[in-house]
Amino acid sequence: MRNVLTIYRRELASSFNSPIAYIFICAFLAFMAFLFFVFLRFFSNPNPDLRNYFEILPLVFVVFIPAITMRLWSEEKKQGTLELLMTLPLRTWQVVLGKFLAGYTLLAISLILTVVVPISVSFVLTLDASSLVASYVGAFLIAGVYLAIGAWMSALTENQIVAFMISVLACALVCFVGFPQVIEWFRGHVSDSIGSFLGYLGTYFHYQKFAQGQVKLVDIIYSVGMIGLFLGLNNFAVEGRKY
Repeated sequence: MRNVLTIYRRELASSFNSPIAYIFICAFLAFMAFLFFVFLRFFSNPNPDLRNYFEILPLVFVVFIPAITMRLWSEEKKQGTLELLMTLPLRTWQVVLGKFLAGYTLLAISLILTVVVPISVSFVLTLDASSLVASYVGAFLIAGVYLAIGAWMSALTENQIVAFMISVLACALVCFVGFPQVIEWFRGHVSDSIGSFLGYLGTYFHYQKFAQGQVKLVDIIYSVGMIGLFLGLNNFAVEGRKY
């Protein structure tokens, strides 16, 4: 794990020694607050609650997380430092995991800081602590899935803009196939089994359970499995550059 921690510290320092991390955190918090309080009109809602705040998280992640991941590997390729990195006595999976954990740390900090909103709302509403915890557990897990997808996409190109765009498309696809409307469309126009299967693959399908205050083992297994799958694909994409 020493090599993983070395890469982790290197990546984290790279983010926080530049404006990147601070810009991301501030933009993420400001955008979430704007959507919740202004766009969704929290104060004028006859039945205000925090559910809308957490239900929009997967949609916001689709755009914001690729902004983190687009530089994870693309920048290494563009600057020619990936080849140098691969000559070090490190296994590819150690570099992949170290970079992923660094990105996850930045995301975790951003999510933890969003507790300002529930704390503020708690002065005017009685909050369900178990539902709040479940929502945050789901947010951390689903964020990890998108982060792993974005890291894989970044490993496929040296252009950060291209990496960002294909990451957004990939994350949006994985998110939207879990929408109830999409699931019902496939059930009605293709087949019931295919609709259910595709819906089960969607992050939104599983995240809804967390947002409703349910923490189920199947949803945790799904999230961890998807993270493992895309980290594995990331590993193969980077490993392929050695040959």
